[in-house]
Amino acid sequence: MMLQPLKRWIRSTSRSLGYDIMPLRDIKDRDFAIHLGQLFRHLDIDCVLDVGANTGQYHDFLREQVPYAGRIISFEPVRQNIEILRQRQAADPKWTILGHALGSSRSQATINVMKSDQFSSFRMPDNTAVPEFEGLNETSHSELVEIHRLDDILPDLQARHGFRNIYLKVDTQGFDLEVLAGAAASLPAIRALQTEASIIGIYRDMPDYMQTIRYLNERNFDISGLYPISRDPAMRLIEFDCVMVNRHASAAGAGHTGAG
Repeated sequence: MMLQPLKRWIRSTSRSLGYDIMPLRDIKDRDFAIHLGQLFRHLDIDCVLDVGANTGQYHDFLREQVPYAGRIISFEPVRQNIEILRQRQAADPKWTILGHALGSSRSQATINVMKSDQFSSFRMPDNTAVPEFEGLNETSHSELVEIHRLDDILPDLQARHGFRNIYLKVDTQGFDLEVLAGAAASLPAIRALQTEASIIGIYRDMPDYMQTIRYLNERNFDISGLYPISRDPAMRLIEFDCVMVNRHASAAGAGHTGAG
């Protein structure tokens, strides 16, 4: 029970001395974790909205590598993943699980659950550009799920949990712009966000990285960091995590310390 707090204390103490300690498997995420730690402190982030939680990988990344100890609210619509998340939630009192998707309207829709469920998407797979994903990014079955707008539910979440400074992470396999469209009124209050941007499309009719970045630039978000996720055998970048800061919140956040 004491192992995770001890690991966080060791990591925090080593970083305060200018060093970093991590398992070899975590080296890929090192710069990303350090950047988020700095950003969360700068903006005094006290809540992370984890949209597209799968089985909690991003929660683990925040807790173990950033490290971040504040409120996390995870959204996940796939039935088998919701069950896993709710079992895991019991060990973390600052973790809330909501078993639905976010999108541009209050509705129901069919999600394609892929053979490798990290690829699950409301969009249909298209592996013609990256045939190496064939066999993983293929539909296993489909589920009818609930979709809510972030604008409709955020006020109640803030009233219930008392957070003020939000970081929004969106990883919805080609559906990120739909999530953002349903957060039009919320975006000005979001201090920074992270979206998965695609260079080589692996779903039909998905937006590319230029559309995604342009959409957010027009809504006062500027790039803070770009972090590769995957490459094809020719070493072409397939997709990356794009961290963006609200240009108004970033300026106001200077001087803040401590994140959760």
